[in-house]
Amino acid sequence: MGKQKEPKPKEERLQEGITLLKQLKEAGIKDHTMSYLRIKQQITEWIQTGEPFEEKIPMEEYGRIAEIALPRYTNRIAEIQLKVKRS
Repeated sequence: MGKQKEPKPKEERLQEGITLLKQLKEAGIKDHTMSYLRIKQQITEWIQTGEPFEEKIPMEEYGRIAEIALPRYTNRIAEIQLKVKRS
């Protein structure tokens, strides 16, 4: 039988969340923009509840879309992909 999926512990969610926010800043995303604050809010909620979250968040001020995946289980890592928004 397959191995049972384990829920991601809060400590692991916190570490991954901090890493994602640092990576956004390193990519030139300012921490006072609405899109950054919205992403930070979703990450904070995910850290607290452990509920998975997947969404595309427009980042109009950067001409990008942030594709966010915050998983429930340890078999996936949290990620944000910044994609160019096409007109």
